[in-house]
Amino acid sequence: MGSILKNIVRSSFRRMGYDIRRSGIGRDAYSDIRRIVGSKSPVMFDIGANVGQTIDALRKAFPSPIIHAFEPGKASFDRLVQTHSKLPYVRLNNLALGSKPGRQIFFENSLTDMSSFLPLGPDGWGEISNQREIEVSTVDRYCMQYEIPFIDLLKSDTQGFDLEVIKGAQELLNARKIRLIYLEIIFQKLYHGVPRIDEIYRFISDNGFELVSFYEFHYRNERAGWTDALFIQPQFSTVP
Repeated sequence: MGSILKNIVRSSFRRMGYDIRRSGIGRDAYSDIRRIVGSKSPVMFDIGANVGQTIDALRKAFPSPIIHAFEPGKASFDRLVQTHSKLPYVRLNNLALGSKPGRQIFFENSLTDMSSFLPLGPDGWGEISNQREIEVSTVDRYCMQYEIPFIDLLKSDTQGFDLEVIKGAQELLNARKIRLIYLEIIFQKLYHGVPRIDEIYRFISDNGFELVSFYEFHYRNERAGWTDALFIQPQFSTVP
C-alpha cells in the first residue's frame, strides 16, 4: 500500500507541474560540483560569463575558487568589470573562445544573454543590435599562455557555440586535464546552426566523459527548450 500511495501522490503533483525526487545528486548543479571537486581553491573556467551570474554561484559554493571568466560582449563585459573586477582570484577576459584561433562575426543582442556567434533563429528572442568581427582564441591556447595545467570545471554557456568551445580544449581533453564540463544544451531553433544533442554527447563521450545529470529544464511553446548538463571524467569521480 505504501508504494501505491507514493505513486498516487507523485502522479497528483506531476499533473500540477511538480516533480518529487529524493535529495542528492541531480538537484543542484553547484552542490554536485562542490561535492565532486572538494578542493577549496579549484581552477574554474566561466566561458560566457555575461554579467557574473556563474562567478557569484561559484564563489558561494567554494571558499576561494580561482576563476577565469570570458565574455566577448562589450556591454556585458563593461558591467562585469564594474561589479567583479576587484574580486580576489577572479580574472576577467574580454575574449571569445572557440574551436580554433581566428576572427569571427559576433551577433550582439538587445538582450545581452542572447548574444552569440550564431545568427538568431526563429525560436529566439530579442533583436540583433550590432554585428562585429572579434578575435577568437581557444581554451588550449589560453592555458598555454598562462601556464594553467589543469581545469577542475570548464563551464560554457555561449548560446549554441558550446561544442566549438569544448573542441578548442582538445589538447587538455587528450591529456585528461579537465575534471568536469558543465554546458548548456539547446533543443529548439533559438539560433541557426545549433548542434544537436547527439553531436554534443558523442564528442564529450568520445573524450572519455560520463554524464552526471541534467539540471533546470526549460520549456518553450510546450516543448523542451534547453537545459544544462554536467559531465565528469570517471577517474575524478571521488573527492580527493
